[in-house]
Amino acid sequence: MGKTLRVVVSGMAGVGKTAILEQLIHGNITPSTELYPTIEDIYVASVETDRGTREKMRLYDTAGLPPLSGPNAAVNSVQQQQQQQLAKQLLGLTEGYVLVYDPARPESFECLLPLKRDIDKNRDKKEVAIVILANRIKSSNTNYSTSPGGGVTAPANMTVTSSLNKANNWAVREHMKHYEVNAMERASLLEPFVYLATKLSPPPNKSSFPQLSMVRKSISSRPDTAS
Repeated sequence: MGKTLRVVVSGMAGVGKTAILEQLIHGNITPSTELYPTIEDIYVASVETDRGTREKMRLYDTAGLPPLSGPNAAVNSVQQQQQQQLAKQLLGLTEGYVLVYDPARPESFECLLPLKRDIDKNRDKKEVAIVILANRIKSSNTNYSTSPGGGVTAPANMTVTSSLNKANNWAVREHMKHYEVNAMERASLLEPFVYLATKLSPPPNKSSFPQLSMVRKSISSRPDTAS
């Protein structure tokens, strides 16, 4: 196990960031588990790479971002800019980001767009690894979603499909990995974090020193100076 890998987890409030981390590390989250809004928290995990090595990962669970659309959009935009300062402060210390959204809530995907631009703007030339998690928090039992005023809007399955398609296309353009997960299913969370651990801990370069056998051969081929 080499250096500690530092990863920031961010996204809109209520999309399940803390639930994902609790489930990934402790496996103790159920639909009845009560979670509280996060201000800032740190989790430490030992994650296996696809090469079979284990890496220590420090995960920074950040406060949820406010939605950028709706009646409080102007205020929320200011709040989001303030909360993004955390990402800027951690940028020099972190190598990876996990951006989380709920595909049933399109506004949660919208929050990720300025966040990604902010990461790119402030990372200078530093390479970072980013994964996008579509957290399917709830399985809808109805065919239509409702607006805050109670009116029927677009079919819920169409909203989810549209969000997933937008996120997939965005991830391809920005060279990021996009995964569909469910915070209630721990198995669905493993692949993105294994990818991050593998991406952030590349195998060491082969030594440029001559092989030991070659050194021995060179020594053994010397003329015997003792005779």
